[in-house]
Amino acid sequence: MTMNKIQFQGCGIAEILEDNYIQEHKAPTSLHEPVVQGDDTLDAFYTPLKSLPFFELHKEKCIQCHNCVRICNEVQHRQVYTVDTLGYPALVSGTYDYRDTECNNCGQCVSACPTGALKNLLDSGKLLSANREKVTTVCSYCGVGCAIDLEIENEKVVAVSGSFTSDANEGNLCVKGRFGHEFINSPERLKKPMIRRGGKNGKLEEVSWEEALKFAADGLNKVKQKYGAEGIGGFCSSRATNEDNYVFHRFVRTVLATNNIDHCARLCHMASAVALEMSVGSSAPSASTPDIRMADAFIVVGSNTTETHPVISSAVMKARYEDGAKLVVIDPRRIEMVDHAHVWLRPKIGTNVAVLNGIANVIIAEGMTNEAFINARAEDFDVFKATVAKYTPEYVESISEVPAERIREAARAYGKAKRGMLLWGMGITQHLTGVQGALALSNLMLLTGHVGRPGAGFIPIRGQNNVQGTSDMQGQHNALPGYHHIKDPADRAKFEKAWGAPLATNEGLTVVEMENEAADGKIKALYIMGENPMGSSPDVTHVEKGLRNLEFLVVQEMFLNETAQLADVVFPACSFAEKDGTFTNTERRVQLLQPAVPRVGESKPDWQIICDMAAAMGMPFTYESSAKVMEEIASLVPSYGGIRHERLKNGGLQWPCFDTDHPGTRYLYAERFPTVSGKGKFCPVEYENLGEEADDKFPLVLSTGRLLEHYHTGTMSRRNIGLDAMKPEGEVEVNPIDAKLFKVAHGEMVKLVSHHGEIEVKVKVTERSPEGTVFYPFHFAEANANRLTGSSFDKMSKTPAYKRSAARLEKIA
Repeated sequence: MTMNKIQFQGCGIAEILEDNYIQEHKAPTSLHEPVVQGDDTLDAFYTPLKSLPFFELHKEKCIQCHNCVRICNEVQHRQVYTVDTLGYPALVSGTYDYRDTECNNCGQCVSACPTGALKNLLDSGKLLSANREKVTTVCSYCGVGCAIDLEIENEKVVAVSGSFTSDANEGNLCVKGRFGHEFINSPERLKKPMIRRGGKNGKLEEVSWEEALKFAADGLNKVKQKYGAEGIGGFCSSRATNEDNYVFHRFVRTVLATNNIDHCARLCHMASAVALEMSVGSSAPSASTPDIRMADAFIVVGSNTTETHPVISSAVMKARYEDGAKLVVIDPRRIEMVDHAHVWLRPKIGTNVAVLNGIANVIIAEGMTNEAFINARAEDFDVFKATVAKYTPEYVESISEVPAERIREAARAYGKAKRGMLLWGMGITQHLTGVQGALALSNLMLLTGHVGRPGAGFIPIRGQNNVQGTSDMQGQHNALPGYHHIKDPADRAKFEKAWGAPLATNEGLTVVEMENEAADGKIKALYIMGENPMGSSPDVTHVEKGLRNLEFLVVQEMFLNETAQLADVVFPACSFAEKDGTFTNTERRVQLLQPAVPRVGESKPDWQIICDMAAAMGMPFTYESSAKVMEEIASLVPSYGGIRHERLKNGGLQWPCFDTDHPGTRYLYAERFPTVSGKGKFCPVEYENLGEEADDKFPLVLSTGRLLEHYHTGTMSRRNIGLDAMKPEGEVEVNPIDAKLFKVAHGEMVKLVSHHGEIEVKVKVTERSPEGTVFYPFHFAEANANRLTGSSFDKMSKTPAYKRSAARLEKIA
């Protein structure tokens, strides 16, 4: 029997059996033959361990290397595996079903197996992985930006594996990254343009590109001539590339001639962006994933990291378990991260500011401030100190219900650290006080000086794959690419010269404002690229009214999602696997997409569709390729000055990258902040109890969010067999005390009702959500969470308050 040596993920150089054995799943005699006696023992040995529909483990092919055990225990920290008496991997549950364990189906064990004993059941290929064409690109799900290898057979993606080219993930993947790309080959992909003839009551029908472009151009021009440019708006997409968004931005500002443009950062981390600009002069995250691995203390607040950003959570776990980093988790729900925390603070929803001020109070009172840093690099400390003086742990306990001693423990963990890291998510930002919450976090950073060094800093963890890049391209109402301001004459002149057209001088409307004005009849047309506001925007009933009220709606999408179904024109867009371009992840890492398979039908990259539209409307753009688009971006956006496609093939570059010799920047603010004074600014914030309150009619508080298994509105993730099998429907988390109060049982279908609407959902009775609070995810169109949320928003960032809606449960007769 011949032996090959192949480099395997997580295994080093592993000796494996000849290819035909692995391919045909034959058990050779030269492997560890089980020394077993009796039918029961034999049956147990030959019964595979199953994680349906993702993977299986067959012991007869196992060489007892225990790579699966180690990667699960030491990288994922899940303790799914043990070793049986014969030396083979076994499940800690003693059963054969991974669902009986804490397995999250990440497939890391599959990637570490050198013999094929662990088999990917969703691998639809016939060749060995080692013999396939592989194309390195970037995952299109969350903001971690994992590098992946798309494995190709017969011009189809048949499997996905982790790539070691990027520091963002170091070869690690989550369940969506490894098993969530069947949507690429979905038969539901849009293949031809569609138009709706005969008005709103007509049906969408497939037409040629020529006819669709003319129809769309005529419709938009008609609205523009009748109502003016301010009657039109555009939504760009955090799932599209930087190049796509830049060209779309130019199109809206010059061809449509309006500043009514926005994207999903408005709905998630805009509060962080506003706060950080106020505090340190830039909305950029200061640190990188390698810094997470080096930190010796964390405060993770409002982020269910193990579910929403699993690969970042693995970096936290590395620091926690390998280097002894202290972990503080602040979250009303008992999320999985709590099981790994040294300190868990469980505040009432809406009391983040009070809790963070309480931590600052203790750091000051117990002498843990970094006086040298404050004196040299910060201002307005005295005002801040006076503000937080009243936020003693006891006072904060009276507001938040967090025990005073826990607040002190959290403050000491972060305040005494050498390299502290702040990680936060939308549990901070999606409140009416979202900006204040992010400012309170920035104040903690300035107080301790945990910034500008390896292993120290802050990262507002981005939710979508290119939300950072879309923000950099500034698909927003008040700014131009590279954070140039629309009200600044010099900034406008710079882009007017480059784009050859005058720009409007007003600040346009945000997402929610455009949706409201559509419902009120002021916005008459929208062009939506790669967004699904019928699933993601608050108060979807009101959004639907606005979209139906439009005179003309253009949607650019991969699928006929809920928004596209209302459109007058639908353009078929490529997936990430069929085009090139760049994504910028949550750590400012600009990474290259590479086309792996042919385009589906007549679909096109988004930037090309926009160029076609610009030409159809009489203002052609002359971009030859996405690489040329990036060159123009680099000429106008200083932080992208050195970004070129050809420089990004070995893991990307982190901005700022000022020229083509610049190596990129791993962490920011080593010497100064990008403010006028060069110093960070303490921004005192007071706790305010803002948001919908529980009352006799609506005695519960509803919080919405994400699940491990799905992404955003489910347009991509729910078109995957495995992911949808894991979570085929939404469930509302209900505390046992509340379940008893409302007389509902686990698994029962109920009505979940708010001031804004109602849906029918299944009950999940769990202590994960505290008494008086229910949680429901927003991935499920058939029972849309955002039919329950309102459109009230934070005044400074205009981010909606998704995390706090009054609600009740009703039994279904």
